[in-house]
Amino acid sequence: MKRIISSLVIVAGLLGLAELGWAQATAKPLRPFTFILDFLPYGEYTPYFAALEKGWYKEEGLDVRILRGAGSGDTVKRIAAGQGDAGSADFSPVVAARANEDTKVKSIAVYFRETWLSIFVRTDAGINSPKDLEGKTISTTPGNAHHVLWPLYAQLAGLNGDSVKWVTMDGAAMGPALITKRVDAAPFAHVHEARLQKQAKEQGASLKRFAYKDVGMDLYALTVIAREETIARDGAALKAFLRATIRGMEYAWDPKNIEEGARFVVTRNPEVDLDAAVGAARVATLYGLTDDIKTGKAALGQFDSAKVRKSIDVYTQYLKLKRKVEAEEVYTNDLLPVKR
Repeated sequence: MKRIISSLVIVAGLLGLAELGWAQATAKPLRPFTFILDFLPYGEYTPYFAALEKGWYKEEGLDVRILRGAGSGDTVKRIAAGQGDAGSADFSPVVAARANEDTKVKSIAVYFRETWLSIFVRTDAGINSPKDLEGKTISTTPGNAHHVLWPLYAQLAGLNGDSVKWVTMDGAAMGPALITKRVDAAPFAHVHEARLQKQAKEQGASLKRFAYKDVGMDLYALTVIAREETIARDGAALKAFLRATIRGMEYAWDPKNIEEGARFVVTRNPEVDLDAAVGAARVATLYGLTDDIKTGKAALGQFDSAKVRKSIDVYTQYLKLKRKVEAEEVYTNDLLPVKR
């Protein structure tokens, strides 16, 4: 009897191993998927890293690789060139690229629903209002959204925008260049304030911020972008990416998960300061979870067609675009898991 039981156990074990081996052999391989940020990997991107660390991209069949960016305009060009499956970029360079160069890239989801752009200056620089920026030097990266929208900001703020001198440099050099007085001002999103203030304090300095939003800009900010060719050919992969990303938004932007999300970023990017990442993550919720999301008027990622058209009108007028694009040329809600 013991021999029979032992034999049955062995057979059952062999069958189990065989089933496991068969399942592994027949499991669908993960699809490689490259996502390009618009800037350096800081705390504002916690939803992407939460989806990565929690395994939600893998659950959707994707092997996601997140790459650093060098400005929204540069990311638009890289996505258009097929260097990534999707990317992060401000909405304005997407519209500008389509209008001026017929770049066939669309925004497929909203990430930040209000403009987060700001100009930072040292508190000891004597720059007390936007008009005081006239004649000053401002750092920038190629295709930087702040630079792209500067003519509109200058007009709304009542200053001579042509009087400033833009100094192009790597994104990682902009903060130190401002703090050490190599430039008078630097364009950063609001989410970078905690990191910048910490760096400035270490040098015995402090900074202040002029927000684009404060002069009346009501425009979309960061969006998820993809090539039209990818949308048409591989829409299923983009839908899978958005499902996991929105799951990441829901999780990482929950107040109780802010620090955990920041730690996910630091795990993948050890050079990032945790305190600064936490600060950026907290600010990010202000732009990702706006009133239209909280009240249920819109779903996460969803564009409002009227605001899209308003944005296009503003960009066409103030950025002196070659033509006015149709809304359908630059955005779609069709790949989102939920729409309201």
